Amino acid sequence: MSKIIACIDGSIGTNTVCDYAAWFSQKLNAPLELLHVIDTPRAQVPQDLSGAIGLGSRESLLNELVELDERRGKIEIEHGKILLREAKKYVLDNFSLDVHSFQRRGSLLETIVALEEDIRVLIMGKHGTQTAYHSDKIGTQIENVVRAIHQPVLIASSPFTQPQSFLVAFDGSATAKKCVEKIANSPLLKGLAAHLVYIGQPNQEIHTQLAWAKEQLESQGFNMTLSTLEGDVDESILNYADQKNIDLMVIGAYGHSKIRQFFIGSTTTKLLVRSTKPVLLLR
Repeated sequence: MSKIIACIDGSIGTNTVCDYAAWFSQKLNAPLELLHVIDTPRAQVPQDLSGAIGLGSRESLLNELVELDERRGKIEIEHGKILLREAKKYVLDNFSLDVHSFQRRGSLLETIVALEEDIRVLIMGKHGTQTAYHSDKIGTQIENVVRAIHQPVLIASSPFTQPQSFLVAFDGSATAKKCVEKIANSPLLKGLAAHLVYIGQPNQEIHTQLAWAKEQLESQGFNMTLSTLEGDVDESILNYADQKNIDLMVIGAYGHSKIRQFFIGSTTTKLLVRSTKPVLLLR
């Protein structure tokens, strides 16, 4: 069965990731699993210390480095277990969900790719352990993971607010249409106010595509607001989201016009860095 997988790392956003993951789990009626990956660079053992110290001293130093590395590994594993235990308790106390958890050692990217077939939605925090809220950085793993897998990814930011509305960035591309179809056919966003937003000067074809998208969502009971905006894509969407108090932004990743710029160049990073809203990326 496809699962909601939430990546936790003990950063300041861990509770927020758990909040959104639990909300997704309940809305989709899908099991939730918490994942902690130990991805800390290991100490490098000197390859050749001859000439600097004597043979006996060299062997003693290498043994100490190996022992230190082993102790560090054990501490990392135990720390991860504590994080998972506390996160499970948090979800149980706040959402009455008894979730599973697991730990892996190695690359986060490789771990996620290996799990992709079991993922329904992947939840990641906007900031990792080396960044803080309101900083000019995002977690270093986000872009690599989003590019590598084809499952939905939610980039969660703080604080958690139960979504009451969402924005769909639409450009008429095949990717954007699939995004609308996924939303229409999923229970995830049902009951939320929907805002369909196009950026640019719409021609007749775009008007037709917007009408199609609006009909798709309205036919599934969504309360729709359709808007066309001008200006830079990221700036226009962020301003609209702030003005309308949007709770969640939904973007079809790797589209074929202006929206495509989000996921190829620096516009993606700008959007995620500046956004105070969670962003759901659909492929």
